[in-house]
Amino acid sequence: MKEREHPVASMLRRRGFEVLLSNPTEYLFFPPDLESAFEDELYEMLKKYSFRLFIREVIKNRRSFRAGDLLKYSTLEWVERYLRFLLDRGVIDEAGGGTYRLKSEAVFSFGDTLEWFVANIFEREFSSPALWGVRLGGGSVGGDYDVVAEVEGELVYVEVKSSPPKNIEETEVLAFMSRALDLKPSLAIFLEDTRLRMKDKIMPFFEKVLEGRHIDRVQDETFSAEGRVFITNSAPGLVANLALCLKGHLRRRGFWD
Repeated sequence: MKEREHPVASMLRRRGFEVLLSNPTEYLFFPPDLESAFEDELYEMLKKYSFRLFIREVIKNRRSFRAGDLLKYSTLEWVERYLRFLLDRGVIDEAGGGTYRLKSEAVFSFGDTLEWFVANIFEREFSSPALWGVRLGGGSVGGDYDVVAEVEGELVYVEVKSSPPKNIEETEVLAFMSRALDLKPSLAIFLEDTRLRMKDKIMPFFEKVLEGRHIDRVQDETFSAEGRVFITNSAPGLVANLALCLKGHLRRRGFWD
């Protein structure tokens, strides 16, 4: 019996795109064959901004690190809790002398894991099927689509950034908009996993790239360009801000529009 096509892949195919790659597991910081109970635990842990920052530090020091190397964003008490969580589930190994190492040797960035998490948010919180790490054929623009989801029959594209604003350049905003214009989703979201301000550096890029489009501040550091493009960070929470973007898009029109 032929395997049923993923609903997001079906939407993309109807638009003339071919999914060449999706949901890659090679660069996830955790074992791809993890048990469902651990996956549920990990998902809940990743909702914590401090845990996501902690994981970035683990990946940065992946070859050898001690608890004391990971105190930039967390207290020693929380670092030790997080280390025990990863150690008990086989994500890290003890290397002797109070040192640890990340078990996966292929991981060098938090990006893939963050994409996995965002796709899971769509599926678990919004009951919306999603793919992550999507590479498409049939388009005129190259590059991968970080997360593509179906929400109430509409195609949603999310660009996920794990770098702080200081590391984001105008070329990345241009690339995001080029992919959005090629894919033509109903909603495109530029999500940066930071609690720093978006207005200072990121929004000037969008104001330049989207010149002529009306941009509103939706709430705090979440902005909208005509209800179709949203720019947001993860303060006060990543799940809450994605929900805010979806609500802003779905309720942007009046009843008679």
